Amino acid sequence: MTESAVVQFPPETPAETAARWFALRRRKPDSIEEQQFAHWLESDPANRRAYEEVTRSWEISALASADPTVVAMRSDALMLRPKKQREYAPLWGTLATAATVLLAVTGIYVGNPGLVHRALTPSPNSDHTVFHTGIGQQATATLEDGTTVTLNTDSTLEVNYSTLRRDVRLIAGQALFKVMHNASRPFVVTAGNRQVIDVGTEFEVQLQGQKVSVALLEGRVQVQPIATSARDRETPTQPVAILAPGEQLVAGAEGDVVVKPADVEQLVSWKSGRIRFNDTPLSDAVTEMNRYNHTPIVLADPSLSDIRISGSFRVGQSWPFAEAVGEAFSLKAEVIGDSIRLRRQLKINIAEKN
Repeated sequence: MTESAVVQFPPETPAETAARWFALRRRKPDSIEEQQFAHWLESDPANRRAYEEVTRSWEISALASADPTVVAMRSDALMLRPKKQREYAPLWGTLATAATVLLAVTGIYVGNPGLVHRALTPSPNSDHTVFHTGIGQQATATLEDGTTVTLNTDSTLEVNYSTLRRDVRLIAGQALFKVMHNASRPFVVTAGNRQVIDVGTEFEVQLQGQKVSVALLEGRVQVQPIATSARDRETPTQPVAILAPGEQLVAGAEGDVVVKPADVEQLVSWKSGRIRFNDTPLSDAVTEMNRYNHTPIVLADPSLSDIRISGSFRVGQSWPFAEAVGEAFSLKAEVIGDSIRLRRQLKINIAEKN
């Protein structure tokens, strides 16, 4: 029998909200944001205390100048801290708050990354420009024509602009494009064995091995296979697909193509720092959560794969996710080596024990 539940994720704490406000105010917010901050600060004494702690932690810690790679490793350690230690270790809480602030500023998200975007750092050479994000990172760049690209975790994008065409190749991962339309200079995204041709729109492309997924938020896109021979160019063996808003195309490695309605807002919820699941098999949810963290979640029992969950979770927060799922389905979440394991609770037969 399939188990299913809506997993309730704990609300954001004053410390997490304070960290987001601290990061936002470092980039000089506008007057409306300052008014919102002032209202939040005065609405609860706990908010003011949390913000003061964030400020002190930032000033006294050495985290402000830490290397982002080291910070990412420390982030993983914070997420794996056992629950009781997280509740009863004030010093750890201070360091965690400081790390949260730093991660928000650098773009490795622990809190809500919707308020902070780290500019992508290009790696230029004579032919093209390459953008890259590491595991747990998300970032946004504005290209020379005004097109914006948001890369999700562990993604690589190559940009080749010429006077006649704007060619972009998704080498790995996931990207959201908001294209500045130019009929005389087509915008073409290549991913795996597919090309996505913009007709003035906003769309997402994901490359998983040889599987390519394209989801359309608004406008229109044309998705077509890449011709690999002269015969393919003259007589295409696969049809060209035109997507409408709210549709998703999934092309498999063997050439199978499916176009279906999709909740595109759910698909791109990662942009706001959250992942939404709707009656999703636990195995798929774990795979998605693992994309954002160096410390993977492992299902100890294959039968757990069929559990279905619904809920919204922060990206990169594998331990809280595992705890929430464990509580919903009476599973045990535990740290084993460099991973988080989810297993069924052991049942002891009291009669046999006696």
